[in-house]
Amino acid sequence: MRTGRVVCGVDGSPQARKAAIAALALADRLGARLTLAHVSPTRTVLPVDGLGAGPYPMAYAYSEDLAFSDAEDAFIALAPDIMAASFYREVRLGQPAVVLAEIAAEQDAELIVVGSRGRGAWRSAALGSVSADLTRLAPCPVMIVPDGPLASHALTGHG
Repeated sequence: MRTGRVVCGVDGSPQARKAAIAALALADRLGARLTLAHVSPTRTVLPVDGLGAGPYPMAYAYSEDLAFSDAEDAFIALAPDIMAASFYREVRLGQPAVVLAEIAAEQDAELIVVGSRGRGAWRSAALGSVSADLTRLAPCPVMIVPDGPLASHALTGHG
């Protein structure tokens, strides 16, 4: 029998921490292989020209060193919750929703788990919602862990 696979996006935010906790509990309960994936997004800067006619979007990609530094920060933020957990790590550059969908497809995942928001409302509004984009792009179901307290009975099946 093939082991199930779960992919969870992490970015160091409190919402991603809650998503990782939920993904860890689900993977453990289902005996599934868990991948915690950090995607350092391609950034967009909006410079304004000297005449005030801007802004003109210019995209630039993170370096690999910066991506791994961001990923380490994201995994360090999870440290108390994942110390005894078994999981795989994936670090990539790109658009988070697109790359998470690619990772899920590559791993033939049964589920992607993400938080309801990433590192802030401005970022979400400016760059689009990863969770909303994933619902359109993912090759499997997407579980969006809502902001707020985690209900332990929702993860364990016990009331």
